[in-house]
Amino acid sequence: MTRNRTNYVYEFTYSSGPGLREVFQCKYVMPNEALRRFKRILSLTDAPFDFKIKIIDETNGEESSLQVKGNIEEMFEKFKVFLETSTGIEFEIKFEERAEEVIDKMNIDSMSNFEKLQIVIYASFKHGKFSSLDVVEIYEATFGEALPKSTASTYLARMWNSGKGHLERYGNRTGYTYRLKTELDEVQKEIKKAEEILATTQIQMDK
Repeated sequence: MTRNRTNYVYEFTYSSGPGLREVFQCKYVMPNEALRRFKRILSLTDAPFDFKIKIIDETNGEESSLQVKGNIEEMFEKFKVFLETSTGIEFEIKFEERAEEVIDKMNIDSMSNFEKLQIVIYASFKHGKFSSLDVVEIYEATFGEALPKSTASTYLARMWNSGKGHLERYGNRTGYTYRLKTELDEVQKEIKKAEEILATTQIQMDK
């Protein structure tokens, strides 16, 4: 086993909005890398709360978990201590940065299709209305992977119905169109984050 590979499976659970539970899992990495990846996921979430972490040692099947409430900075500090105690591995980096500011070296492979679709929407549709077909075209051009139109339609409906109020929807079931509410400060923040993520991703793709 290399120094950067472990037998641990990490499962992070958090609320991304009222009634919305999200789970992020990664495997076999060092504890600091697991927490760094989770921080990247939270950078796409407006107001996460009610955090839980579970760590599984696949060598002996032992599980440990910790649930905390509070702001992001307090949660990360508690998770850091929990991970160090559970694994016996000390962190090599500090986590003073706020989660929403952690954009550098974004690992797109660790993100779900839904998260990548949100990035495309915030970064690419700042003016006027758009359809699921428009999203599919930009998504495939951006990430170089296929996204079925039906999946895009489902994800758009999920994003519209998330309770954040970032999208307006027009039309009916035969053909919905959407508009990003760029007049909202929260949406402007998401636009900036998405643009930074895509810029970093493009730099990595060019290397």
